[in-house]
Amino acid sequence: MSLLKLITALPIVILLLAGCQTSVVAPAGAVNVVETGADPTGSMDSTKALTRAHASGAPVFYPNGTYRFNGRTLDLSGGVHYESPDGVIVRNDISADPILLFDDAGNLVGLQQNHLEEDWSGEGEPLRITSGSLVSPPVSRAPTDHRVALLAHWYNDFGLESKRHARGGKGWLGWYYWSWNFHRAKGDGYDPERHPLLGFYRGDDPVVLDWQCYWLREHAVSGVLICHNTGSLTTLEGWERPENRSHWVWQLFHNTPNFRGLRYVMYAPTPWAKNTPENKRKLEAAWLELIDMIYAKHDNMYVIEQDGKRYPVLFLWAEAALRGVFDNYRGSAELLAFYGRIAARFRELGWDGVALFARQQASPKLLDRAALARHGVVHMQAFYGALHGKYASYPDYVSAYSPPVGSDVVTSVVTAHHTHTPHPSKWQCPGHSPKQFEALLGKAVAHIEQHQMPRIITCYNMAEWSEGGPGLQPNMKNRFGYLNAVRNVLGQK
Repeated sequence: MSLLKLITALPIVILLLAGCQTSVVAPAGAVNVVETGADPTGSMDSTKALTRAHASGAPVFYPNGTYRFNGRTLDLSGGVHYESPDGVIVRNDISADPILLFDDAGNLVGLQQNHLEEDWSGEGEPLRITSGSLVSPPVSRAPTDHRVALLAHWYNDFGLESKRHARGGKGWLGWYYWSWNFHRAKGDGYDPERHPLLGFYRGDDPVVLDWQCYWLREHAVSGVLICHNTGSLTTLEGWERPENRSHWVWQLFHNTPNFRGLRYVMYAPTPWAKNTPENKRKLEAAWLELIDMIYAKHDNMYVIEQDGKRYPVLFLWAEAALRGVFDNYRGSAELLAFYGRIAARFRELGWDGVALFARQQASPKLLDRAALARHGVVHMQAFYGALHGKYASYPDYVSAYSPPVGSDVVTSVVTAHHTHTPHPSKWQCPGHSPKQFEALLGKAVAHIEQHQMPRIITCYNMAEWSEGGPGLQPNMKNRFGYLNAVRNVLGQK
């Protein structure tokens, strides 16, 4: 009997290994893809055969081999079973990389979104990404008590329907279709570090968001700082509609089960706007709307505890801009009064005030900390993407890591700081890796413990695929390397 016939005729017994997709026995009634005509040598295209096998709705079994699939979707409802975790590759004709994937815990993730790297941006009305077949993740039950709380900055720019709807206006469609990093891309060319394991995904797809939140929770990340609107006076009105720029945030709060297991910090609007009564009114209305539409309704916010009191946190991208709107850069009396009104709104909701994580923090000479405390405002210095110095390489940054010290300082780290064309920031700090990031996290924890600082680390980034580099989401080069670094350092209290 040939080896191929032996594979297809006998039940396959595989040891159940932690962290790998395995099958003890091919399930009863499973469809063997080879028996439906799929070619395990990869010589022939198996798109039709694999489509037939999955269309049955039964469990689908893959003997070891390489299978070429160039279709748009697969029915994965019956489940997928490989003869061995490393023995099967389902790929397309664009590259040798796998496109039907499991995560490192053995969960079926699915067929990558837009694995065919389609781009309709130049063909009239840009079409929506529809290829790919992701399955929903389980709900994480991972522990939430960690040595230090890690909060990851989450700026979501890719695959958003708001980008597609804004054609001819705001936003380049490359941020929707990911064409800047397709295998045939010009410029810097294809970079597997910037190719998400989920594929070139739709950023406001709740299944995509759910996988991202699931993996964060499973790897000891406590929460996220959600960057949805920093520099304008626009509000959340209409965020339930896909064309709205904040629709992905609406999906997080309404259709993403694993988001409930994370703590959130919302970016509050900090626009660079003129000091006019109308702008003051609009800005305060936008802050109050944020509190009433999110903090008043969703109780998984991140909370600072001080002296037995509890303060939900807001992140300020540019506190200096707020001084411009309220005080025209002449002192900070009106800004202080504004913060007091925001703290009062939180007290109405049952809290003791509000905590502000401020980038571009106003100095104590400009904004009196004792007065803030009397108003119920905890004021802390925080950062976004800061290296705290200039370094020729990421290893140099790790070696020299020396962030600010203070009881009101939130320690920060970056996963990477190296920009990919076409993003204009042009950051250059090569040499990042999961191993280097793990060393950095260890130094950050030691820094906090040595100086008895707040047990919080903010991390740039969660999913800034072009600016900065790989973040706390699995990619085709490092897979779960950066996430594993977090769990290795912070996974135990």
